[in-house]
Amino acid sequence: MGFLSASSSIVRLHAKPPPGLDREAIARAVTERAFREHDEDGMPKAEAFGWVTIHDPLVTAFDATDLFFQQYLVLGFRFDRRAVPAKLAWMERRRAERTRRDEENLERLSRDVKREIKQDVESNLMARALPNPRFFECAWNLETEAVFFSGKQKNALESFIALFRETFGVTPVPMIPYLAAERIGLDGSIVDAIRGVDPSRLVPAARPDDEPQAEAG
Repeated sequence: MGFLSASSSIVRLHAKPPPGLDREAIARAVTERAFREHDEDGMPKAEAFGWVTIHDPLVTAFDATDLFFQQYLVLGFRFDRRAVPAKLAWMERRRAERTRRDEENLERLSRDVKREIKQDVESNLMARALPNPRFFECAWNLETEAVFFSGKQKNALESFIALFRETFGVTPVPMIPYLAAERIGLDGSIVDAIRGVDPSRLVPAARPDDEPQAEAG
């Protein structure tokens, strides 16, 4: 769901750019943390995320012209997850345990052997599992210090915030109401009052007599 989509969920955050921002250094930092599907050992990761260019999710090398548009720094963020069905993992583990017992003529396997088999089975299945990629967009207004992220999925947003901090040295903070009140310079007592406001329910709670009644047979 990108910024130009017909419908999109946008999260607004705040991040103060570092002083003396070097555009070429930023491009190198982004490239160092670009999306990588595999870990250091060449194995696919259960969860992988990183930067991509905003116009092409397959491009993972950047220069300043890919990132900066007037006062904005714009990036794509790719978030992949791989999952192995629990039933399949259980079946394959049982199959591997049975094979080991037959090969070594054993009645039972030790706990350490079972743990080893489990790890091997999960690694093999994970290597064959297809990723489920999701793509998001980020725009950082370096003048107003506002960061816009095109998604509200919790895991992706948390990973984005962590990667943003590692890349730029500043943690983007979601602009919830009381933080927005602090930024616009309201008096401290007003900010404290906003923090203390109880959540309001906008939809009336269902009453027992509102529940549908079963029809008499």
